[in-house]
Amino acid sequence: MMDMVFFPFSHVDKYQCRALTTVFPFFQYLSLTADFSEICPMGSWVKKGMAVPVFTSGTRLKQVESGVAAWLEWAALHKGNQRNLKTLAKEGPCFIDDTAPGAIRSELLARIRQEGSGPSPARAAAPADPLLFLKIAQLTDAHNAAIDDELAGLEIKQAALFSELKGEPDAALPKTGQVSFRDPGEVMTETRIRAWAACAREEKVFAGDRPLLITTSSAVFDLLAASSDRVINALDIDCIKVHEDGCARKKEWQNHFLDMLEQIVTQQYPEALAPEKKDLVQAKDGCGMYARIQVGVFSGSDLEKHTGLPGPTVVVCRVAVKA
Repeated sequence: MMDMVFFPFSHVDKYQCRALTTVFPFFQYLSLTADFSEICPMGSWVKKGMAVPVFTSGTRLKQVESGVAAWLEWAALHKGNQRNLKTLAKEGPCFIDDTAPGAIRSELLARIRQEGSGPSPARAAAPADPLLFLKIAQLTDAHNAAIDDELAGLEIKQAALFSELKGEPDAALPKTGQVSFRDPGEVMTETRIRAWAACAREEKVFAGDRPLLITTSSAVFDLLAASSDRVINALDIDCIKVHEDGCARKKEWQNHFLDMLEQIVTQQYPEALAPEKKDLVQAKDGCGMYARIQVGVFSGSDLEKHTGLPGPTVVVCRVAVKA
């Protein structure tokens, strides 16, 4: 069976995991940890075999520990100073080779005194450590996901309060918060992809046959399309009813979907697939889950140069679900 690798993120929040495990029987993901004990939030999915972590080298993780610690210290210093935080984060002051805490701290303090002015051209041009960037992105994504969960909880409480004041029954309350799903891929999209690709190469993710890359990010999918000379829209289903978790027919549907994906990945010209082989049967057994599925075949002479992903052709499946 072909490898299906979630990218370009290392943090997998519950919304992403829900989408992935609804459509795929399992997925691999690049885990920025040296062992399983540190990834408790993904524990249940890993134990079920639905999430398969590709562990990052402990040696490499130790190399970036000081840089991560310095970034966290810097972020704490700027807590509440939204303008400077956004400006400095965009410039990426810590995504450089010289990641000793003392060096980073000295530059940050100097820049704070200058009201957030940019780094010197020489330091701005220094090459980034992709693992350091990816680790900080992981922490940022986890932090943002926690904020979204809190907001969702607040909306439920607010709805309950208004319902009580109006005398409405509890049954009318929403079961989940209505906070919109945040696409972490919208932030520094190209840098995320390049950093992830570099780390994936280090961990031999691309050592075997060409994997199917899977994502929940429309921003990532769109950037790959913009970076390609040729884009084949191999599959595009705007809304299809799929089986919910626990449904006896879910596995059969997933296997049918994987057969279709494998044909797309292995075909030299996926647009030549017969229309009937592109048809995906939707659930008709009372399940109320809906999926959005796109499969793009991206190719081009500069695709690897722009994204770091192994070319000349990359196959990506984007999924999203809603109840």
